[in-house]
Order: sequence, then structure tokens, then C-alpha cells
Amino acid sequence: MLLKDAPEAVVELFDTDQGRCVRKTYRNRGLQWWQTFARTSRAAREFVNLAAVHRLGVPCTEPVSWSERRRLGFVDESSLVTRYLPEAIPLKQFLATHDRAGHRRLRRKIVAAAGALVRQLHAGGLLWSTPMPRNMLLVGEPNAARLAVCDVPSAISYARSILGTEVATVDLFRAAFSPSRCRDYSPGEQRRWLLAYTAGDRAQTRRLWRTLGRRTTMGNDLRRSLSTVRNVYLGRNPTPANAP
Repeated sequence: MLLKDAPEAVVELFDTDQGRCVRKTYRNRGLQWWQTFARTSRAAREFVNLAAVHRLGVPCTEPVSWSERRRLGFVDESSLVTRYLPEAIPLKQFLATHDRAGHRRLRRKIVAAAGALVRQLHAGGLLWSTPMPRNMLLVGEPNAARLAVCDVPSAISYARSILGTEVATVDLFRAAFSPSRCRDYSPGEQRRWLLAYTAGDRAQTRRLWRTLGRRTTMGNDLRRSLSTVRNVYLGRNPTPANAP
């Protein structure tokens, strides 16, 4: 069954001996194709990162396999197969269809679940890099507030927990404090998100609130770029910060 057919990607639902799966095929065209020379394909990156999420015991679209087709060292397309999560919708879709006024309690419950989900990843040493609502799935009955990770092509793995480090705030800003998230979430929901992330530590929540409230999108992107250089090219892990 074809779920999506766009120039950049095709998404298909199909049955296998092991159950229902989803195949995402990423197409590289134009400048995007030139940028893939000798680089790991998106499907391969997602497979490795989803496998890391699964090992942490964090709910996700479990990876099954990946493949790619190259030409002259460039990636024409790559495909990722994952387990199908029934009754799952993007968190972004839920937020758009459940307004703040009429669904306040339910929204706050789910927002808190999102903060707790990111905390799980950080405790396991994984910087998500793209923790936006469109990359989280709300699974099953909304009142159960069960969320799963579905898109991690740009994640960065560290050898230890990144809780309490400066690099962790890159995810926090993108997940709850960027200009787009300020449109998605009310200030009360942002506080609820942070409080869940800090496991109820109100002092840390207040420090993070001040830090993230002053941050700009450009500044946050620069922090992520520097973190990538330190981790991927220099092999350095982040050190805990006294005041994030």
C-alpha cells in the first residue's frame, strides 16, 4: 500500500512473514545527489540510530533492514524498512487537531511524555538532533500518552549520558523552545515539558528555562555543529555543566 509518493521520498506499507512493515525510500536529486559522494546514506544512518534507540529500550519504529543504490560513488536512493506501529499518528498532527482550550489536560499529559522521552535518549547518550513533534509518534489511545521515536537520521551517539550537559540543550531548544515550538506549545506546556525532562527537578527546570529562553535558532544550530565536530572528528564527549 502506497502511503506517500513525493519527489524526495516514497513510503509504502507491506506485509512480510514477520508482520507488517513500512519501507521509506529516499531519493536524491540535483544538489542533494552531489552532496552524497562517499557519504553514508540516509537509510543507513537511520538504521544505525534507530537500532541504538531500540537497544536503550526507548519505544521506536524498530529497524528491520536497509539498502542503497549508488552510482559513481553517489547515492541515487536508499531504503529503510521498519516495523509498522498500528494506530500511530505524528505528534504534530495531534497538536494541530487538539487545541489548547478544549484539550488542556490531555495535551499537557502528552507534552510531559515527550519531555520524558527525550530524557530517556539523553540518559542513554543519544543526542536526537531533530526531536520535533513531527518525528514523534503518538501510539494508540491519546489518554495513554504513549510516544515513540520515528525519525533519527541526524542523531549523535556519545559514550555516556549527556544529561546535564550543554550539548543536551540543543535538543531541548528544538523540541520545546524554538520559534516553531513556541507556536505549538503554550508557556505552561513548555514548563510541563521541561519538568518532565528534569524528572521533577524544579531548580534545574528554572535554570533551563532561563537558558533556553535567551537562545536563538542560529546560536542553537552553531552549538549542534560544534558538537558534531567534537564528537565525530575529535572523539570528545561532552562534560557535565554546573548550570545548563
